[in-house]
Amino acid sequence: MKVALIFFFLSPFALFAQDYEKLSDAFSNGDAPSIVRMLDATVDYTEDGKDQKIGRGDSENKLRSFFMANTPRSFKKVHEGVSSNDVHYMIGDLFASSGTFRVTLYLNKSGEEYLIQSIEIEKQ
Repeated sequence: MKVALIFFFLSPFALFAQDYEKLSDAFSNGDAPSIVRMLDATVDYTEDGKDQKIGRGDSENKLRSFFMANTPRSFKKVHEGVSSNDVHYMIGDLFASSGTFRVTLYLNKSGEEYLIQSIEIEKQ
């Protein structure tokens, strides 16, 4: 019984760890379509200090353009966590052909899954 309870409470975190791994791999590979599959319908997208609220399709175009201009070499997750109001976040460094970028993702629960609500990309 104790094992079942532990699994019940830890399984969402284990599943979310897999999502972080998928996101890390997608950023490492410049795989915009894989990232887009985890986006909400609208996203706060910030790149070079320019913040805009855009739809999923526009987000994919922005990410594709970003990856074309900054060919990814690797991605290293620096930190992940959950805020007190259940916002999940991941911070990582994207090493690209044009330098290093700090990537911050915020995910909120939407139905039964967590979807990316915000992407911030800052040149280091």
